[in-house]
Formats: sequence, C-alpha cells, structure tokens
Amino acid sequence: MEMFGMSLLGLLLIVAQYSATIYDADEDYHDDYEDAWGTELQQKEMDLILNVRKNSEKKAQKQSLINLRRKIEENVYGQSSNTVKLYADSTEGSIDLLQWGLLKIIDDKDQSVKLDDNTVQWILSNREILEMLMTSGDVPKDKYKEALEILVDLMNEDPLIKTDRLRMRIAVAIALTFTTPVELYAFAGKYIDWMERYKTYIELIGEGVLLEQFYKGTAWHLRYVVGCQHTEEEQVWARANMHRDIDNLAGNMSRATAGFVPYGKVNGDGFKMSSQPRTLKTISEIGGLCGTRARFRTAMMQSSGVPALPVLQKGHMGFMWWTPEGIWVLPRGNAGPWGRSNTTKSYHYTWNKKSCYFPVMNLAQKHLPEYRLSEKMRIAAKMAQPEDMFGVLEDAATVCPHNYAAWVDLSTAMAVGTLEKAAVHSALLPSWESLRAHQGEESTISLDATTTSECFVDAMTMTNGTSKTVSCCDQTTGSITLDFPAPVTVNSIQFQWKIKDIESVEYDIYAMGANGEFELVRTQESQILGKWKGGRTSSLGGWEMKTNKIMIELRIEKIVKDKYLCIGELFVKGILDDAIAVVSDGKPVTSSELSTEAGNLVDNDEGTTWTANADNSWFEIDFGRICAIRDIEFSWVEGTQPDGVTISYRVGDGPETTFAAEQPFYEVPMDMDTGVTVLRVTLSGGNPVLKGVTVRGREYSSKEILKLQVKRFYEMHRQVKAALIEQIDNIDYTE
Repeated sequence: MEMFGMSLLGLLLIVAQYSATIYDADEDYHDDYEDAWGTELQQKEMDLILNVRKNSEKKAQKQSLINLRRKIEENVYGQSSNTVKLYADSTEGSIDLLQWGLLKIIDDKDQSVKLDDNTVQWILSNREILEMLMTSGDVPKDKYKEALEILVDLMNEDPLIKTDRLRMRIAVAIALTFTTPVELYAFAGKYIDWMERYKTYIELIGEGVLLEQFYKGTAWHLRYVVGCQHTEEEQVWARANMHRDIDNLAGNMSRATAGFVPYGKVNGDGFKMSSQPRTLKTISEIGGLCGTRARFRTAMMQSSGVPALPVLQKGHMGFMWWTPEGIWVLPRGNAGPWGRSNTTKSYHYTWNKKSCYFPVMNLAQKHLPEYRLSEKMRIAAKMAQPEDMFGVLEDAATVCPHNYAAWVDLSTAMAVGTLEKAAVHSALLPSWESLRAHQGEESTISLDATTTSECFVDAMTMTNGTSKTVSCCDQTTGSITLDFPAPVTVNSIQFQWKIKDIESVEYDIYAMGANGEFELVRTQESQILGKWKGGRTSSLGGWEMKTNKIMIELRIEKIVKDKYLCIGELFVKGILDDAIAVVSDGKPVTSSELSTEAGNLVDNDEGTTWTANADNSWFEIDFGRICAIRDIEFSWVEGTQPDGVTISYRVGDGPETTFAAEQPFYEVPMDMDTGVTVLRVTLSGGNPVLKGVTVRGREYSSKEILKLQVKRFYEMHRQVKAALIEQIDNIDYTE
C-alpha cells in the first residue's frame, strides 16, 4: 500500500524512528512529527501514529499487570489470611495491590495510561497517594483513568501536592469528583474549571475563611466541598452574607444558613428562568421551593469548607452536612430520616447506594488505616485460591466492619462450591469469640424477639429495626406479645408513638415468670414522656425478674385520625441470655475400631447402647457448626464407667485442646466461651458401655455468626443492616 509515494513499511519505520517521542506529550510529538514530514501529513497517517502509540501503551500496561499479578500471587495464593493481611499492610504489598487494582480497572475499560510519565510513575509508586486515591469513595462509571489524568495535571501544576497532605487531599478529592464534569447550577450547559477550583482552595487556605471541617476531612469528605455547583464569585457572596456571628459557627451551620430563601412559587420554583440565572444571591431575593432551598444551604456550607450535599426524600428535598465532631447530620425534612432519603444526580454516592450508607462510609473513614487495609485485602482476595477467598474477606470485614463492600464480596465467596466447612469455621472463630466476649452486654433485645398481635397490623415492624411504616390497631384495646429465644433481663422499654394525645393511652406490661404465669411489672403511671422525630415517646425502666415473654395490653378512648392506637417503633433494651439446648442429638459420630453402633450415642434412646470393647477407646461428635458447650452428660450402664475420661475439641481444622475430666464422669462442665465444632472423648480402663451422651450448649450457624456481627456493628444503621442480613440469608450455603 502506498501513501504519498511512501510504502506503509516506510511509514512504520519512521514511526519506529520517533518511538521515543511517542511517549512525550501530544503537542511535543506533533511538533516533531511536522518537522519530519511537513504540512502534507494527512489525518490517516496521524491516526496510524496515534494507534501505534495507544497499542504500545496498552502493551506496556498489560505487561505491568501480568508482572504485578505474578508478584501478588507469590504472596497471596495458597497463603493463610494472616499472611495475606501482613502483606497487604506492608508498603510493598500496599503499592503492589493498589497499583494492580487501579490499572486493572483502567485495562478492563480498554483504556491505558502512560506508564513512562514521571508523574504517573510517582503516583503508582507512592503508598500514601495510592491509598488515598483508592479509598476515598468509588468513581462513577469507574472513570479512574480520567481521575489519574486530572491528578497528574494538578501535580504538574503544583509539585507541593507530593509533600503537603492537605494539598494532596484536595487534589485527590478534585480528581475523583471531576471525572464527571460539574455543571454550574446557575448556568445550564456551563461547567466548572477544576484547575481553577484547586487554585482557589489553595488561596483560601491562606485567608483563614474555611471552617475546621475542611482541615479535618479526608479526601472523601472534601469531595462534597470541591464539588460545589456555584462559581467562586457566588461562594464569596455566600461567605460574606452567612450568619457568621453565631457562636460555634462550624457546629451550627444549620442556623447559620437558615432564613435566607423565602418559601414559595414565583413562575415555577422561584424563578423567571428566561431572565435570571439561579445564582445564590438571586435565590435569596426571589425564593423557591424545597429543592432550591436545600441546594442553597448546601452551597452556603460548602463555601466555608463544610462537606454538604442535597438529598431527595418523598415529595421533598433536604440536605445533609458534616459536623466538627465528625458526624453526618440530616436535618429533619417533611418526609422522614435516613431510610427515606435518596441520591441526587448532581452528586456521587459511595457504593452507588442511597444516603443512609453515608454514615457507614463515614465510620470507615474515621478508622482510615483499618479501612485501607480492608480494601487492600479485598483486592488480594481476587488472587487467592477460590477456597481461601472467604477467609481473607472475613478477615477484611473483621478489620473494618463498616466496609460495606467487604461484606458484599464475602457473601459471594461463601457460595464458592469448593469451600470446605472446616475452613469456614476456622475463619469465623475470631468473630465468634468476639461475639461471646460481648454476650453479657446490653443491647436492643427487641431485635431478637418474635413480635405478634391480633390487632396491630405488621406487628414485627415495631421491633425488627427496619420499620418504614407505622403499626396501627383500629380498636380501642389491643395487645402485643414479644417472645424471646432465651431468658432476658429487661433494662428499659421505649414506645415511639405516632399519635399526639399519648396522655390518653393507658397500658399494662406483663412479664412471664419461671412458673409460666404472667406478672404485672409496669404501667403507664411510671412512664417518662419525651419526643422523637415522628412524634412523642414513653420511656420506662426495667425490672429484676428474668423472662422469656412480655405482653403489653393497651387501651385508649379517643380516636386520632381514624386510628385508635399507632406505634412507630418499640425498643426493649437489656441482656439476652444464651438459649441453652441439646446440640448433640442426631449429629454424625465416629468411634474406635472395636466399638459398636456409634450412632446410638446421640440417638436420644436409653434403650440402645454403645460398647467400647477395648481398654482404650474413643468417639468423636461432629457438630457441623461452632458451638458454645456448657456441659457433657454421660449416661453409663451401671458399673461400666472407665478409669479415665479425656476431652479434646477443636474448631474446623484448627489446633486441638485437651483436658482430663474429673470423676465420677457423669457431667463434665465446659467453658462456653471456647468454641467447638468437633468433640472427641477418649476413655481409658474398665469396660465402658454408654446408653447415650448429651451435649448441651448453644450452636451457631455460620450465617448466624455473620448476621450477629452485622447486628452488632450496624445497630444504628438499620436500613444497611437489613440489606446485609437479607444478603447473608440469600447466600447459597448450607451446613
């Protein structure tokens, strides 16, 4: 093929001749090329050159990924989760894993980066900026190439980003935020210049006008500052007109930004849009509805360096902001709190989830070293053996329980067909031990109750911690029963009413005693009235008697909005005892060679026996789950007790613990805070014959352990908790 009198081969030789220039900046390369070829260069030739360049970049990137994967697999594949964790926590491992994770995302989108660029090389070899880039919230549509390019340009403009941590946080926040162009709210179709925005914040740092949240926030928090949809001039106006004379301004931003925007319609939502752009000053003069007001207050806060963003609610728009104490606050809207708040298109929400996930990510950011380690372990798990992924990811979720993504990956890993039960139990043992350590602590025990009522509709929604509705009874009297899986000590009860005239409500609270009879323990006479976002509350103290069941009888005379009795939520706090039961019946049993009918040991039938037929014998029970064992009861045929009994136990494929039982070997106590999945009993001397063995305690399924961990760490985040529990319930895994 000929192009302008030159063969394609000749053209490619020229391309090779200028290969060093190919990796330079585009404009430099184009200048060199024009020097060589002159003005007759046609677009086809240029496209060919650029394709060669692009292919060369891709080839280098793919080779880098191959090399990184080999190195990571040497440290991860076939290794224990603890070994993987140590590697992920090292500087070398951090750089390997995060560099591979970043380049893999870019490569999967059929994109490439200039690996020979000095600034790119610095980023890819620096642990701090890599961790910041990859743990500051995800990027819409995985635009990490664009984020990297913005970051490179910022660092080339301001080399101090490499050494100044605040500048680095600002730069990373801008790089991640501006992968999607930020449109000006007042001028449709016009977008903010991210380089100018960076320079503005560097100038503002020296002026002292930014509040403390700006300096305390991580790069993730700063994304919700730098993404402000208003010009720098508008933000100057906002700072000048804010109520800055308020005490503790940084902690009272709701007050400082209130009262500026009149509520009402003027040709739509406050604007004659054909003539007036929606600038902050204009909004304050003309007014608007909830959406305009929420966006105005968001921008006012952002102008002073306070992270904030609007949130959608049913029939309403509100906003949330980050306090100096490190908490996201959602001021009350007319449609309810976190669970009923959703995303807006103008801001990216972490994990692509609605706003109730924000406080969860905030907790992860609060424990940043743990969150970053957890994220690196998530990457490492992709290169572990399939049957080892669960252990690595369970460890990642334990390191940072509020890393929602780790729980999602963990659920997938648990469904791997080659995953052995022993490996699952071994991986879950630390979590189980942590749960046992908190067993006697106060918690919201109503979450564990089965709540029923013949009158109240959907009674379970009162106590399951996921209520989005109100449970009502359309009669003048009604009752509610809470059944607990084990005895409980009640410390307090709180009703959250959805009626105004709660003084007209009377109720009696009964607790079932050990004799199976109900006893009156509280009435409305001892209640303390209060308020919650949805109405009024009644709070009562607890009582000493343990109970398995509570019954509440209610009565009212007045009709309130065609409903007699309406309850939003019912909270019972206290201590839940262990639900002790027989855990050995019907479990698989193996025994020594000369013994007979091992299954008779756990068949719950006194008419069958097991005979050792040897001076030294043993039997082993596989519970198939982690158990907290209270005691082992032996039912010997009279006169056949052995001379000695040794108990050995382990969890999964872990180490074995052994102790000698004390005579007369009828009931052997055990430590309930020591986990057991396999129990071996070794008998020595005599001629042992057993009618049966009864092991009592509490067993935990693997899914139950995970769900208990979720309940523990997500108790204050009920929508996220409900989603994770549902996800765990749906895992294709059986024991």
